[in-house]
Amino acid sequence: MLKGSLASVILMFIFIPIPVVHFFAVPLSPFIGGFIGGSIAKAEKEKIIFFSFLTTGITAIPSVLIIIYSIIQSSNKSDVAGMDPILAMVLAIVLIPYTWFGNLVGALISYAARAKSS
Repeated sequence: MLKGSLASVILMFIFIPIPVVHFFAVPLSPFIGGFIGGSIAKAEKEKIIFFSFLTTGITAIPSVLIIIYSIIQSSNKSDVAGMDPILAMVLAIVLIPYTWFGNLVGALISYAARAKSS
């Protein structure tokens, strides 16, 4: 399960720096990561929700760091990567449920495809 979750997170981050793929794949990267990671983890219907929470928990670590950094920068009256610290915090907070939902849907479709083929 952890192996599949880590593969899912790694796939999400791999899609980010590729400029051509970035425009198309980044909005779908949680779905793609959940689909492929769910296949690797062989997450069955009872474990799909656990898989998606584990993956989201791993992905939430950078978001929490951004939130902490934004709070520090807000008290220093400084920007975070050229944007208002409040905006950075909002984006980091919105990223967590977005990742969970996309990953969950990808893992569910992966499970459905594996169940249909067997």
